[in-house]
Amino acid sequence: MINFFCHITLFFLIVGITCANYSQEPEWERIASPVNTTLTNLSFVNNSTGWASGEQGTIIKTSDGGKNWQIQNSTVTSFITGLYFVDENYGWAVTVKETFPFNTLILKTTNGGEEWIAENFQDSSALMRTIFFFDSLHGFIGGSYMAETNDGGHTWTKAAVDSSFLSAYPVYKFKFYNEQFGFACGGTIDIAGVIWRTTDYGKNWAATGVSADQVYDLFIFDSLNAITLSGDPEGFFGIAKIKTIDGGLNWVNEILPMFGLSFAIGFRNSNEGWSASGFKLLSSYDSGETWNEKDLPDSVIIYNLQFIDSLTGFAVGADGVILKYIPPYDVEPPPARFILYQNYPNPFNSSTIISWRQPADEFVTIKIYNFLGEELQTVVNEYLTANSYSIEFTASTELPTGVYFYRFQAGASSEVKKMIYLK
Repeated sequence: MINFFCHITLFFLIVGITCANYSQEPEWERIASPVNTTLTNLSFVNNSTGWASGEQGTIIKTSDGGKNWQIQNSTVTSFITGLYFVDENYGWAVTVKETFPFNTLILKTTNGGEEWIAENFQDSSALMRTIFFFDSLHGFIGGSYMAETNDGGHTWTKAAVDSSFLSAYPVYKFKFYNEQFGFACGGTIDIAGVIWRTTDYGKNWAATGVSADQVYDLFIFDSLNAITLSGDPEGFFGIAKIKTIDGGLNWVNEILPMFGLSFAIGFRNSNEGWSASGFKLLSSYDSGETWNEKDLPDSVIIYNLQFIDSLTGFAVGADGVILKYIPPYDVEPPPARFILYQNYPNPFNSSTIISWRQPADEFVTIKIYNFLGEELQTVVNEYLTANSYSIEFTASTELPTGVYFYRFQAGASSEVKKMIYLK
């Protein structure tokens, strides 16, 4: 096993299962649905239990991996635009009344949706569309602006955002890497697609314009790498691939040779990703570098998808359609080369995360050095299988402010990167 030092916590983020080759193309199979209303939201808490929601206040639940779905009484008839469960009991949904006074309603359940209770959002003028929770008390809501709750959604505090004009645009979804670090995305058609970033538990957010049209979703690989796709609803421009490799400080926009929208994006492992793009799916097998179009069964329309693990995924869309992912016989091929990422955050105050990918089983060593090249600590010293990994390095209180280096060695491959520690 990897040694645990008193001031170093080591954890693995296993993003996929490694095998040699693909022997079958993955497919999406249509499964039975109890409704014919449009579904736009998915929230699974494990590979058996999940919910979908959408038009006319529809909420449905499965407890057997999608084989059977039950209709729940949401108590509303308006379009449910946001849905999120933290476990098999606690869940929230958000909708806007379709009759005067058109205010936002927050729906909450504490028993898996057996009973939903609707409560008016405290700001009657705000139009909210998405909701996210870490646990039964702490969560965020977004739409006209972002707000935080620490009492399960009864009261909300408006989050602080930078003064950029971009911050006034609508929020569509939250995605968090952990409670401290996360993103929100949104924007307005023909003006800007926006990604907001927080590094202080959602207390403050900074907005970045990343595209010409709104961003509906994004996917976080690790503390440094995230990706999204943004399309042109009018069809004049191709789909934009938007990536960051520095934790969201900078985003690179590349126009792909295909047209359409991306309503949701998800990866079932570190290589294979999918986008719900309305009349089609987009697929990638190289961590989002290139994308291909894939026709949908029965010409259905898909608005959302979610992978629960490396073998289980679902998608939902128009007319109550539900699709289930059918994986290939062999799953993820290993990454093509060793990749050592820059630590994040950098500079860091007390702790920072070091991530890497390795294409083969190797004995891996990561050591920390000071500016003089003196070895200070061995962080990793173990035989590891081909996969993606991360460690969290926490500096001891005796370590002085300064420049340090971490050296990665795996077989014949080695790399050194610089990190800055600020007390």
